[in-house]
Amino acid sequence: MKRIFIIRHGRTEWNLEERFQGANGDSPLLESSKKDCRDLASFLDHFSFSAVYTSPIKRARRTAEITLADSKKHAKERIIDDENFRELAFGDWEGLTKKQVVNKHPELFAKLIAREDDPRFLHFGVENFAKARERFKTGIIHRIKEINDDENLLIFSHGSIIQLGIKALTGNENISSLKNTSTSILQTTDDEHFTIESYDEVGYLKEINTKGNTTLI
Repeated sequence: MKRIFIIRHGRTEWNLEERFQGANGDSPLLESSKKDCRDLASFLDHFSFSAVYTSPIKRARRTAEITLADSKKHAKERIIDDENFRELAFGDWEGLTKKQVVNKHPELFAKLIAREDDPRFLHFGVENFAKARERFKTGIIHRIKEINDDENLLIFSHGSIIQLGIKALTGNENISSLKNTSTSILQTTDDEHFTIESYDEVGYLKEINTKGNTTLI
């Protein structure tokens, strides 16, 4: 059996302000998130990893760098960028608050929450959900085939794309939003079919601040 540990990045300024933060928007990690990375590092020290991958977006890469630097076991691991693990793109809505989008485009926001594709999203540059799901799924399957049985992968990514990707990989359409610095673990025995071992695990964090701490959509 192979396992994939998928981490959502630490909480950022825009998370706290409830702003859309996708593939083309970014903001710094909060100081409290750096403490969370230390807690995450202690948790991950219980496991071995054959490779570490990250979204190239700064908030995810910094989460990976800080976490591994604080690790007693994985500090020397090489972190490899993978474009497949980038966040969903929100186009013109990047940087806007949830309230701003809801007030101006309530119907489209509802479709966004439901992950329901709509041709009108193209006007705003919002990435197609179906294609985003396949992007993440393709990335996972490609990377999982590079390791041997009974080995693990570690991936740092983003809330919306992780949720979409896990739905695509497992067929479970009922999973909810993710907390910052959470871990979700998938299993596979054939590199094609995946099951959820755990989802949105944050029990290792010493403190959980719920404001701005779950996926905006």
